Amino acid sequence: MPRLARSASITAGAIAVIVGLSSLSGGVAVAAGGGLAPPAVDPASVHRPSAAPDRVILTPTETPAVSQAVTWRTATTVTSPRVEWALSGPSVVEGAQSAAAESTTSFDTTLGYDVAFHSATIEGLEPETTYVYRVGDGETWTEWFEFRTATTATGDFSFVMLGDAQNDNKAYTSRAFRAAFEARPYAKLAVHAGDLVDTETSDAEWGEWNSAGALMNQYANLIATPGNHEYYPGPDLTEYWPAQFAFPYNGPGIAELEETVYFVDYQGVRFISLNTNRQNGEPFSAQTEWLEGVLDENPNAWTVVTFHHPVFSTSGDRDNAVVRDAWLPILEKHDVDLVLQGHDHTYGRGNLFANEQNLPEGADPAKSHTGPVYMVTVAGPKDYGLSPDGQDNWTLNDAHLRVKGANLQLFQTVDVTDDGRMHVEARTVDGALFDAFTITKDAAGGKLVTDDVAWTGGPGSTRDGVDAPALPGDPGTDPGTDPGTDPGTDPGTGPGTDPGTDPAVDPDSAEAGARPAQLPATGGALPLTLMILGGVLVAGGGAVVARSVLRNRKAS
Repeated sequence: MPRLARSASITAGAIAVIVGLSSLSGGVAVAAGGGLAPPAVDPASVHRPSAAPDRVILTPTETPAVSQAVTWRTATTVTSPRVEWALSGPSVVEGAQSAAAESTTSFDTTLGYDVAFHSATIEGLEPETTYVYRVGDGETWTEWFEFRTATTATGDFSFVMLGDAQNDNKAYTSRAFRAAFEARPYAKLAVHAGDLVDTETSDAEWGEWNSAGALMNQYANLIATPGNHEYYPGPDLTEYWPAQFAFPYNGPGIAELEETVYFVDYQGVRFISLNTNRQNGEPFSAQTEWLEGVLDENPNAWTVVTFHHPVFSTSGDRDNAVVRDAWLPILEKHDVDLVLQGHDHTYGRGNLFANEQNLPEGADPAKSHTGPVYMVTVAGPKDYGLSPDGQDNWTLNDAHLRVKGANLQLFQTVDVTDDGRMHVEARTVDGALFDAFTITKDAAGGKLVTDDVAWTGGPGSTRDGVDAPALPGDPGTDPGTDPGTDPGTDPGTGPGTDPGTDPAVDPDSAEAGARPAQLPATGGALPLTLMILGGVLVAGGGAVVARSVLRNRKAS
């Protein structure tokens, strides 16, 4: 056989790259968003259930210090679903206890097969204790996962927040989920602001969402509020919601709102979910009355409220006036700490202008405020773009849009300390810091929200936690000057130094989709698969292509 010319060798190397990537990572195809995505295959062959449990999800009970809820999926042929648990130890599991699933929900899917979702609650646990657990049927089991029960004290834990996932969850949203879990691998909860999938009836989409969440769903308690796509094509809430989630039944008592309107008390934080897909009639009025009640009777130091449609929209000419008129006065009256919303597929963070008046001595209104923080965020790849400056829904309703951004996939980490602080960071999927602020409360009941810089970590960064920076002596001082802040961040250029503008993206620039001009705080390593593949190709005529892959990686 004649020898290949050098140009032919390079071509062969390029083909080898494509073939190798196809065999090692499931194939290469261009997705709608312009990036690499797995090729189209029959979804039924990928997502068909079996006796082996999958889609395992932890959800909090009303007593998270002494009990834990878990759900999972199998084929309908499984007749004895069970959960086992034991104290975490240094080696193999010993002394496991077992309990049968409390309920099983089965239904047909659009892919031609039936599914069964099982739910169990583990009770009689000890507070502040680490357990391992697995689910199965007595013969076929998952691996052992882990959870830690809540303490009865306030603070000293982390959670993550995620906006709309919705589209391309395997190809793109998975990056945001993994980055969040990487940033806070010992976070106690993950809060989702709706639109988990695009089509509520699609078992394939729910499969990809579960796959994207992976270990985060199995190690951290999930709190979710429904978006409009959990009702699309609808008209009712997706049957996957009550089947695969086991949220508390402590809402207004209306059947169609069950497990969508609820609250969870966790280590001094009351998490409240509301359903903005029901904005008229009794379902809405009942939510409004119920919200007033659970805030009136809130014994916790902190409050986080989540719902899908924002009080202040960041995209286009959207305006959720019904939600704003009914709930904004209640959120302000009770001085809720953080309001997490989605729907607009952009980022926005701000407050009412009225809450920039009468600040503590030394506090700068350009960087500080009182009252609730309103946040809109997105985890998936879909983007709607920002409203024009001065014509946005915030400004037109007397609110200050402090930080905004578009063409971004984000995740948020929240560190709740035991000394009266809630620190929030928003990062892009490559780990770069996009926004940061800290809510500080003093013993006298005073509260101040201040633009901040990155912390070096939080309670959920490691198994034993990372200490927060020292508490400033005066709540009005700039916490960004603390020497414990992230050494990779310039404390003189905090993300909120230019009020109302995007700290990392110029919305009027053609480069609005560019990533922030700083090195990622996490990630950035070349995937092991490509490193191995590059070595193989050097011997087989593909060295030029392998170097090109490396060069492009460094430049990105």
